[in-house]
Amino acid sequence: MTRAVSQHELQRMVGEFCHGTLAEADGALLDKVLEKDIEARQFYNNYMFLHAELYAQHANVGCQSAVESLERRAAEMEAVSPFAARPARLPWLAIAAALVGVAIGSSWLTYWASTSGPASSTVAQSAKNGVDRSLPVAKITATRNCLWTDPLSDVGFGSTLYGGQQLSLAAGLIEVTFLDGAQVVVEGPAKFDVQDAGLGELHEGRIAAVVPVRARGFEIATNGLNVVDLGTEFGVLADGEDTEVHVFRGLVMAHVLDAQGRPIRTVELNTAEAARITPASSMVARIPARDDAFVRSLSTVSGPHDGLYAYEDFNYPEGPLAKQNGGFGWAGAWFSVESVDPAGDTNHVVAGGLEYKGMVPLTGRAVQSGQQNRIRRALSTSIGGVFDAAGLVENQDGTRLIGHEGTTVYLSFLQRVDKTDDIFYGLELHRADGNPNRVLCIGNGAEQCGYGVTSNFNIYGLQNFPSLGEENTDTNFIVVKITYGPGNRDRVAVYRNPESLVDESACVVDAELVGNFAFDRISLGNFNGTKVHEVDEIRVGTTFLAVTGRRSRGPDRLMRRMAVLDAPGSPSGAGVASAADQSWPVRLLAIW
Repeated sequence: MTRAVSQHELQRMVGEFCHGTLAEADGALLDKVLEKDIEARQFYNNYMFLHAELYAQHANVGCQSAVESLERRAAEMEAVSPFAARPARLPWLAIAAALVGVAIGSSWLTYWASTSGPASSTVAQSAKNGVDRSLPVAKITATRNCLWTDPLSDVGFGSTLYGGQQLSLAAGLIEVTFLDGAQVVVEGPAKFDVQDAGLGELHEGRIAAVVPVRARGFEIATNGLNVVDLGTEFGVLADGEDTEVHVFRGLVMAHVLDAQGRPIRTVELNTAEAARITPASSMVARIPARDDAFVRSLSTVSGPHDGLYAYEDFNYPEGPLAKQNGGFGWAGAWFSVESVDPAGDTNHVVAGGLEYKGMVPLTGRAVQSGQQNRIRRALSTSIGGVFDAAGLVENQDGTRLIGHEGTTVYLSFLQRVDKTDDIFYGLELHRADGNPNRVLCIGNGAEQCGYGVTSNFNIYGLQNFPSLGEENTDTNFIVVKITYGPGNRDRVAVYRNPESLVDESACVVDAELVGNFAFDRISLGNFNGTKVHEVDEIRVGTTFLAVTGRRSRGPDRLMRRMAVLDAPGSPSGAGVASAADQSWPVRLLAIW
């Protein structure tokens, strides 16, 4: 008696047969299942013809119609096949081999005939045909602080999108839901065309797509690449001549195309794999898959996400900061290390966040009104903690620290004092408590230095004190980038009020240090003088965008209120792409 097999197991065996990796025992099992189960044979026929079409890159791969065409051909073949009319006499895998040969031959002849004709019949051109620009094909279902390239555009939250409509986003995030159920998150700056209900084109920028079962056949086109997504979640980055494909879940076949849109090279990417592809030179480079480099949803979450691993927004009632335990990514509550008045309220929380360049201040902020005091909070570096799970933790002298070789960590925060040149204050990174364990300090007066960055682990000592410019009483936004190198030779770059919250390459580094900068806790210090030291919005992550707030899915004050959201059902004002802009050599096809 043949044991029952699940749909997943059947799909695995058929896939391995197509790739020549099917084990002998599984082959015998597949043979018997196909003999006994008509639904398994129908699935097998559909899969074989789809595999043949992809192998030859059929000329008419056109969104949903392509899948329907493949299913129809599979059904027709099954109707006329000899084993639909009588019991099988030959092993099914032998018949399968013949079927694949016929299918591939047929597809190859069709492909040869189509590609030897006019260029308009190629894969690259076929996607342009049949776009009805009067029909609604998608809707903007979520936005986060969008800044449109066209300031007069009235497209926004709730806008209906029509065939051929282009979305040109200077900054922010939008979620586009297509009529077939596919969801695409577009991250600005980006240019993205909504072509029809199952097809979009990414000219430049970054997108992440989630494709449900009912949306099989959904495609994303870029430039010079044809990517067939056989899973459900993937990300694409189009940057000039290069395209990066990151597979979050499923299987992707990436076909490099020539100038006529014909495939000349194929790359297979599975779950947690990625590649950078340069179609012009047919160069393919395997790269680490970066799940944290893409925003995959705009739904609100309260834990680590999108490269953000620790967050403190001081959302507490007014009163002492010590023992408060909100946010995420931390190993415990705030702890008062030093205070001239332990029972007093020298480290506390007040209502209202720090304001910076139009950012919306919410909840509270930390205030150090007393002197001779330090308060700190440890990060979650334990085994199984969020930083350990992200591969950021290493062991130094028996202490688990954030600073694993080959990784990069970003930190950001808002800081303000009410008096300048008033001895010492700063936000500090520590490994254990006390001044000797101070890894970095951003503030004024540490080690008798002025306003800038100091470190007790800087290999050049105080001779390499980098200044952050003129101290002031404004709110300053600080971003720290730590690149962990071999032999604990790490590099720090500090941005004070960076020129862009979106593009790190547009920002000028204000201070640089070299040393051993692994750490496990963050402290706030305020010593001597009479000043008040305030801090807000502490973030630790693995990307620039994660700590500037441009990509966070949660409540986020570090994203400027750039545009008022349109009411649901508002008309769309985005322009329609011109014919000159519609090049289609790259596509991602999601087929379940």
